[in-house]
Amino acid sequence: MLAVLVVLPLLALILRGFVAVEGGRSSASLGSFQKVLGDASYWVAMGNTLVVSIGSMLLAAVIGTLLAWCLVRTDVPGRQFLEKAAAMPIFIPPFIGAFAWILIGAPRIGLLNLSFRWLDLGQPFNVYSYLGIIWVMGIYIAPYVMMIVAGALRNMDPTLEEAGQVAGLSRLRTMLVITLPVVAPAILSGAVLAFVVGIGLFGTPVLLGMAREIYLVTSRIYLELQQYPPDAGIVAVLAIYLMLLSVCANAIQRRMLRGRSYVTLSGKGFKSRLVMLGSLRIAVAAVIWLYLVLTVLAPVALITAAAFSTYAWSGIFTWKHMQFLVETVDVRTTLANSLIITVVAATATTVLGILIAWVTTRSRMLGKQLIEDVVLLPMSVPSLAFALGVFFFWLWVPGGLYGTIWIIIVALIGRYASYSVRSISSSLIQVHPELEESARICGLSWAGTLRRITLPLVLPSIVASWVMVYSIFVSELSIVLPLYTAETRTLSILSFDTWSIGQFSQVAALSLLQLVMGVGVMAAVGLINRRKAMVVP
Repeated sequence: MLAVLVVLPLLALILRGFVAVEGGRSSASLGSFQKVLGDASYWVAMGNTLVVSIGSMLLAAVIGTLLAWCLVRTDVPGRQFLEKAAAMPIFIPPFIGAFAWILIGAPRIGLLNLSFRWLDLGQPFNVYSYLGIIWVMGIYIAPYVMMIVAGALRNMDPTLEEAGQVAGLSRLRTMLVITLPVVAPAILSGAVLAFVVGIGLFGTPVLLGMAREIYLVTSRIYLELQQYPPDAGIVAVLAIYLMLLSVCANAIQRRMLRGRSYVTLSGKGFKSRLVMLGSLRIAVAAVIWLYLVLTVLAPVALITAAAFSTYAWSGIFTWKHMQFLVETVDVRTTLANSLIITVVAATATTVLGILIAWVTTRSRMLGKQLIEDVVLLPMSVPSLAFALGVFFFWLWVPGGLYGTIWIIIVALIGRYASYSVRSISSSLIQVHPELEESARICGLSWAGTLRRITLPLVLPSIVASWVMVYSIFVSELSIVLPLYTAETRTLSILSFDTWSIGQFSQVAALSLLQLVMGVGVMAAVGLINRRKAMVVP
């Protein structure tokens, strides 16, 4: 199953870059590489990708690390709520986040520039720029870094920091020379993840870059796919370039950590102690709230306002865009496709995650480590590159899935199964095997033990895994882009097509619908869990 979902698509992608197709006949060739390496426009796109990805990685690493330190190691007010809220930008799809920042920082219609123009101060903000792309990508990728670094900070012995303060270091100096170096592996892991996510993003670079002809590799792949007929060899070579960037980033991480020890968690117990911020508590909380406003609250509010406006910031409100959602055949069709794809793919991904997590944590199967390595492999492959691999593989399979919604579902499962495995495995590890062994001694079969003992104990993680992948699938654009047809369009594709013709208010309405589909399910699951917790057994 993993061979079909993961290994063969990646092999098909690599092989397609070395194949030339002429007159229906295939032959080995380096022609596609020669075209890409000999065209200056592709080199510019590669350079832009590096600049934007590294810039957004650095910004995400700084914001994510500071957020983690403030929310885990200090007494900032409301830190438990703020830590959960700071993870919310992950669930704001990149396309929607970028569109929201167009409404905020675009030169002509951006709310900030309108305010400055009203004060006769010109138009100082331009989201259609390198800095604009880096800013938007960085602030939305930062929660990935925050969650990784927060986990490392919780496992760090606070006596290390106390020793620094006893030696006369200030709080800031202690954080810079003791805390950050100790959690350097986590920071580096978060930065590499941010880089991999950044090079594979499609919605943000296209929305913010193409208006000023700032093309990244993902943008060039999109333009190549729009040609008729598309040059599949060039598309494959560009996708291979993204994969190579990801491999290089992971290799650099391993090289930097080789031969060094960062052990801080041993058999000696410790109690976590918070750094007292004193008079800075309110200021630090205000900065964190500002981050939430910029990434979640303001974008959602502006998208909602734009969805009910005749056009952006007209001051005239209307229900016609809500009627557009209800009455338009395109919306109903794409909504049905999106619901089928997201529900089926999220359920299948979670079931596969349960099986793989159980095999890798409970069984003594030979080669289970290889299974885990294979399922985690797509985490280091940009989504658009992986989708192209799925496209090439199923295009070669006679009577395959291409042209149906099933190819999109298969691509989503293969790309995101690792998310489910990671979530469920962490809970299975906490369940002692003796509970299952007791059930087997009492006569329960393997399947009965799994159904009546193991699954109920890890049910919260299973539900969380389903909600997580569902929320990602609702607005997924990069995976769907190379795989959809006129009959299998999703809401994310319809939103992108609507943006391309300049219907911003309709895009806002579609974005609002996707947010409701994603956040609504999360809220419903949270409410059900709270009600269950209130029931006294």
